[in-house]
Amino acid sequence: MGEVRQIGLVAGIELVKDKNTKEPFPAESRVGYRACLRMRDSGVILRPLGDVVVIMPPLSIRESELKKIVDAAYKGIRETTEGA
Repeated sequence: MGEVRQIGLVAGIELVKDKNTKEPFPAESRVGYRACLRMRDSGVILRPLGDVVVIMPPLSIRESELKKIVDAAYKGIRETTEGA
């Protein structure tokens, strides 16, 4: 992850090739899209904007539901970016 931007419950997780230099992944690798596809295996649908994964839950979300989203995002991002 390069940077996490957040306001309220809305968060954007920027995926980068190198955390220290913030070097982006090549656009053709579609890392954000592939990470979001992996999240679907956990029953969570999130939207990528390029290589920024957006989390925008409803204000009425339960803590258990938010935990499921965060866990799926972590797993999907980790599996997609390991060795990339």
